[in-house]
Amino acid sequence: MKKRIIDFLAKNPVFITALVCVLFYFLPFKPKPFGDGDFHFGTIQLIEFIKNGFHGEIMINKGFLTLFCYLIPYGLVYSFHNDALYLFSGVAFSCVFVCLSIFYLFKAFTILGFSNQSKAFTLLILCLFPIHVYYAMGIIGEIFAFFAVSVMIYFWVKINFSETSKTSDFVYLALAFVLLYGIKPTALPFLIAFGLYILFLSYTTKNKTIFLLTLTIIPLLILTEVKLDKNDNEFKKKVFRNQILWSRFELRDEPFNWLPQHGNDSFASNDYKNNLRKRYELDSICLTNKYDRTQYYIKWVKDDIVNHPFITLRQYFLKFFQSQSFIITPLMKSHKPVWFKYGIHIYINLINSILVIIGLITMYKLFKRKKWRFFIPILLYWGSALVYVFLFHSEQRYMFPFRPMLIFLFAYYIANRNLIIDNKSFAK
Repeated sequence: MKKRIIDFLAKNPVFITALVCVLFYFLPFKPKPFGDGDFHFGTIQLIEFIKNGFHGEIMINKGFLTLFCYLIPYGLVYSFHNDALYLFSGVAFSCVFVCLSIFYLFKAFTILGFSNQSKAFTLLILCLFPIHVYYAMGIIGEIFAFFAVSVMIYFWVKINFSETSKTSDFVYLALAFVLLYGIKPTALPFLIAFGLYILFLSYTTKNKTIFLLTLTIIPLLILTEVKLDKNDNEFKKKVFRNQILWSRFELRDEPFNWLPQHGNDSFASNDYKNNLRKRYELDSICLTNKYDRTQYYIKWVKDDIVNHPFITLRQYFLKFFQSQSFIITPLMKSHKPVWFKYGIHIYINLINSILVIIGLITMYKLFKRKKWRFFIPILLYWGSALVYVFLFHSEQRYMFPFRPMLIFLFAYYIANRNLIIDNKSFAK
């Protein structure tokens, strides 16, 4: 009976994930339907831009390709001009990408010869805390980055550990790079480092050339975004200033207040209020003395890091865990009983901690056993993502695109937990 259950789970990850999506749709715990509205309004503007013969304005405050991801579901219901239909269509489309992400991850597990037990336990932990499904329940774009990394893992595994790999796989790998950048521009340092690492490996000149040629879509995408974006560049400078300043106060006086801060409301932490006061102070100094605000903010942040090294190290240590934990803001701000709110969060973060801890253990094993083609790409992404949340405002969603790699590390650990099972392909 146990074997039959394990085999069923291992062979039907997409079907089970689809069921979880349907179940989750009817649960009360969901992200804010349209997030901050950027992707919702931006996609509608994109539809109108195309409809008007490629004339008009498009709001591009975040990942440009996210608007194209929502273009299909929004386009299907555009004629109704109804937010409820936009949401339903966008969520349904996002759930398709959740299922595709799981499909590609488990295909990678199959190539590597992971056992059914490893696949079943991996699917189980995904279902016990389906944060990937949670993020699909709003128009917030996170799931498309999850999909991009899942596809990246699959084609990286296929190229390196499958006897059926083809030149076209390098094109698909590069397209996964393009999609990840288009959804999460903050991933660019990782993509550059990973791309350079690929060029140093012993692939054919033809494959490397095709990979590089496909990556030229990224600079073309950047140029297109600059041309279409009509927003004042001062807006992005302001966001940059606010984030680097907030990073200096985050978890400073209240190191264990991990509730995401989204405004000066009754839930605002003292750290967030101190950040707002300092922002007002620095803006006043710049206004009085006619300083460049961005440069002055950078100087102040650098000085603060140098003058408070131990506070900075403590912040970074705590941010490692805080950025990889999950706080459901709508639930914490609700009027539900305290025991219920904290009980849910203890449960989900206990499961999440298992993933992070096993991920660290597996990285150590990969390093010890010199599995560089696993170790180096994962280290590059994990490291670059952490550097970003250390230096800028930290939110759990900033680390979410790394989650497929955590899932991979968990599956690898289960498949090799006795240090006896070791597929020959792992030796590459």
